[in-house]
Amino acid sequence: MIVKNAGETIRPCLESAHKIVSQIVIADTGCTDNTCDIAREFGATVVSFPWENDFAKARNFALASMITDWVLMLDADEELDRDAGSRIPALLGAQDVGGYVTPIRNYMLSRFNRGWDRIGVPNDYCHARAKDSPSYIEHENCRLFRKHQEIYFTNRIHELVEPQIRKLGLKLLPANFFIHHFGQLVDQEAREKKRVFYLDLLRAKVEEKPDDAVAWTQLGLHEFECFDRPEEALRCFERALSLQPLAPETWLFVGMVYLKLERYQEALNALRHDRRDGSSLALHEDLRGDALYGVGRHKEAMAAYRRALKLSGNNPLLESKLGFTEVKLGHKKTGLERLRHAAMEVPDIHAVNDRLMKGCIMAGKLEEAAEAAEKFTLVMGHPKLFLRAASIRAQLKQWGQAEEILSRGLQLFPESEDLRSARAEVGSKRQAALDDAIAKPAMAAAAAGSRSQH
Repeated sequence: MIVKNAGETIRPCLESAHKIVSQIVIADTGCTDNTCDIAREFGATVVSFPWENDFAKARNFALASMITDWVLMLDADEELDRDAGSRIPALLGAQDVGGYVTPIRNYMLSRFNRGWDRIGVPNDYCHARAKDSPSYIEHENCRLFRKHQEIYFTNRIHELVEPQIRKLGLKLLPANFFIHHFGQLVDQEAREKKRVFYLDLLRAKVEEKPDDAVAWTQLGLHEFECFDRPEEALRCFERALSLQPLAPETWLFVGMVYLKLERYQEALNALRHDRRDGSSLALHEDLRGDALYGVGRHKEAMAAYRRALKLSGNNPLLESKLGFTEVKLGHKKTGLERLRHAAMEVPDIHAVNDRLMKGCIMAGKLEEAAEAAEKFTLVMGHPKLFLRAASIRAQLKQWGQAEEILSRGLQLFPESEDLRSARAEVGSKRQAALDDAIAKPAMAAAAAGSRSQH
């Protein structure tokens, strides 16, 4: 392990592993808390290593002190699964295996996430520490590997031993255990610091290795995901593809960026280069559905969304997209059922509620559209949401309800000129409707009296 100020997490990490290992080596890269004291409680050897903005260097420094035949690598915000102790021994007798590629569950704070080219899956809550995490994203790295002088970590960030194992001609096999990772469950400030820190390391990585296509792809995705810089992301992806023109992951990310920029045909063209099956296919079909819808190929978009939904299981975001497309194509009953179910599953997601409202309007169900729009104003407050809900009531000429909605909005947003102006306009129309309602019976009575006199 390498650590820095991990006093809050290192104890459960070591508790998960110390009974099944014969040696613990920890490289201290600058701790100022009680991390090292806790580590020594578990019999760890603690070696000091000044941080040089290079994860591989720090890990290799710790690795040099290992005297075992096999090495297990963990981070302080991780834990071995409880079954790992009974499963790992069976892996250590193989003669031609260099390492085992281990699934790592990255627990997330929200239900819908993406990591690299995969989407999150619902949490099965097999670990108590992840009880408040609705999903996790799984990825794999070699975490259990043979101790060999030619097996060491490379790359200053996203460091790996896999390239060295392949160079030796040894096998990399799937592990029969997995690791729990809790690093994404920290607060927003910690996540922001980590994003900036990683950006600096990724930029340094491409400076060191300008011909490394994967490094350029990693940097591009970080620019896009963490800093919302699509044009810079495209520049990085283009450099990656100039070095490795057939890289499917890079093409997938190019398609993702083009979708963000609403360049739908270019997104479709990029996605055609990613022909993989497996764990990334659900994301691919979801993105492809968005691009097809964007160019007006609604039937094909519907088919893509159906495939994505089948691959990802219960996913209200996808169900909402599919339902809206079905309504667009005239399948109103099925589409509205999907839209309603998705909105019930995730009542706090704007896009899902927006599709329900628009789907109801397309299906001629203005009353339901108004109810959906009003309901969402109770979940998420924003002047535009109140304006939208009031506008639907106005289309129905329900001026009193429209005025009430706008008044509620002004209570929350008293500085909104748009809400104030809209309420004044609705109020005048409501008064006109009242005047008209009063005038019509009076005119009818006057006309009746005139006829009787005549």
